[in-house]
Amino acid sequence: MNKVERIVDDLSREILSGALPPGRRLPSIRRAAEDFDVSKNTIVEAYDRLNAQGLLHAVHGSGFYVADHDEDREDTGHQPQHVVEAFDRVSLLSAQLSQDLPVRVGDGRPPYSWMQDALPQKLTGNFLRRFEGDQTAYGNEFGNQQLREVIAQKYRRDGMPVATDQVVTTFGANNALDLIIRRYLEPGDTVLVDDPGYYPLFAKLKFSKIDMVGVPRTPNGPDVDCLRDLAKRVKPKLFFTQSRCQNPTGSSMNLPTAHEVLQIAVQFGIMIVDNEPFVDLPGQDGYRLAGLDQFKQVIAVSTYSKLLSASFRVGYLIGPPQIAKDLAELKLITSVNSSRFSEMLIADMISNRRYQRHLRKMATRLQQQRLEFNTRLADLGLSVSDPNGGGYYAFLTLPASADEAQVARQAIAKGIFMAPGKFFRVDEQVHTPAFRINMTRVDNPRFYSFLAHLSAEMGAKP
Repeated sequence: MNKVERIVDDLSREILSGALPPGRRLPSIRRAAEDFDVSKNTIVEAYDRLNAQGLLHAVHGSGFYVADHDEDREDTGHQPQHVVEAFDRVSLLSAQLSQDLPVRVGDGRPPYSWMQDALPQKLTGNFLRRFEGDQTAYGNEFGNQQLREVIAQKYRRDGMPVATDQVVTTFGANNALDLIIRRYLEPGDTVLVDDPGYYPLFAKLKFSKIDMVGVPRTPNGPDVDCLRDLAKRVKPKLFFTQSRCQNPTGSSMNLPTAHEVLQIAVQFGIMIVDNEPFVDLPGQDGYRLAGLDQFKQVIAVSTYSKLLSASFRVGYLIGPPQIAKDLAELKLITSVNSSRFSEMLIADMISNRRYQRHLRKMATRLQQQRLEFNTRLADLGLSVSDPNGGGYYAFLTLPASADEAQVARQAIAKGIFMAPGKFFRVDEQVHTPAFRINMTRVDNPRFYSFLAHLSAEMGAKP
């Protein structure tokens, strides 16, 4: 009996005896390899065999779980289909939170080394005394007044006449998207989304029983011919997009595309939700829809979590006054208020210019990383969907013959976490093999060694 067969035999006996009950998550590939004193490839093969035998089931991005052996019970555990699909969508997020693998090019956030100088190491009473009133109170449902004023001033400097009462702070961009979905959509409504696009949004829409239709994303933004055709045929209520530094492609809208998107929105009465987490990052190309539209047909969403820390759940939305009022009222109903203390801290960081210094440093590092990444990728005969993209992300595209799932498993066996492209697609079953790559995490030699092996396997040519 070889090593794989021995592991399969041991785990099969534990599963069938009940020692490993249904629903139990098996150790990660790395941990199991240590426990059995074998290579990660051996564990991957053993888990795959158990999966094929129906003893395990794999949850993408989360791991392997003991399957339910009661044939009369549904695999979904009697969960409604829309709930199952929603949680499948965010299994990639679960994998990001687990932090099992050392090389994390598929993670959505930067490493700690990119953020450690941005945040104050110590808070003192002087910080609290700079803000008036009871700092332990809930505050206004629109959010912290000082931060909202800072945000409104920034947009006014950028040529958008935004009043403070058009700004509503939230627990990050995801909370803002959730408020918009809850307030303006009902089960069975149809919306348009970027394809590939922002996968946590897809999960929210699935969970809310909203029908989403994908608009192909190009290096210049959404495919406007397809957008116009869909606007006529499916009559969407909203179009969720990202005008600049799109997740996962890094692409931004050029001026003709942005104009056309807005014209289509006005013609067919579609409200646009533009999620731009990198709005404060210097040196990014492209045109912001709100800058052209002046918040008539656009709700802008952004966050400080991407550029400062994922632990800072602070974001905001800006829209026409009535929409801002509607969403502030819903925020009051659903969460009472956002984190006033965190909002005060961020307002202080902006006022004392600490935030801006951090962003300039980050923008320089990102530019250097992206340049080196594109150069090394070209040497390997590989490419991304938009070499000129911005923000953190690039979408590494592979030949149609490549097996995305197999590449992901090979990466895991090498201790590399990658984000499969299927999670970013409206239809996970129909897409070109691809992986989202985080530019802040591509400086590891192990990753480039893996890409070189992958390129040679696929016969890519420089």
